Amino acid sequence: MENFNELLEKLNGLKIIQKSMDWGECLPEDIWNEYFKGKYKEIAFGIDVDTHRHYETSITVINIFDEEKLLGIRHITNVFSESSMVEDCYVTILFYEMKEKVITSYEPI
Repeated sequence: MENFNELLEKLNGLKIIQKSMDWGECLPEDIWNEYFKGKYKEIAFGIDVDTHRHYETSITVINIFDEEKLLGIRHITNVFSESSMVEDCYVTILFYEMKEKVITSYEPI
């Protein structure tokens, strides 16, 4: 579990500005290769959508290090303005420790 906490602190300390729709492409190459490349599994996408005028962010959840801890990554997931690029939004990618939350829902039959 110590590796997870060290990585979380390191990632947030970098204050990474998102420049590509793919959050992984925004990570420094050494960190991508050491911690992420072929070493994680995406668990959920599009959680906690936060809509702004020209873009929206949401959280992607991944399992990393084959641990019980989950890493949440808040990043841009949609840009609404055709004249804007991801890098024009100046959004810092945020990293969180996540936990699973089960929600009961209902649908018509």
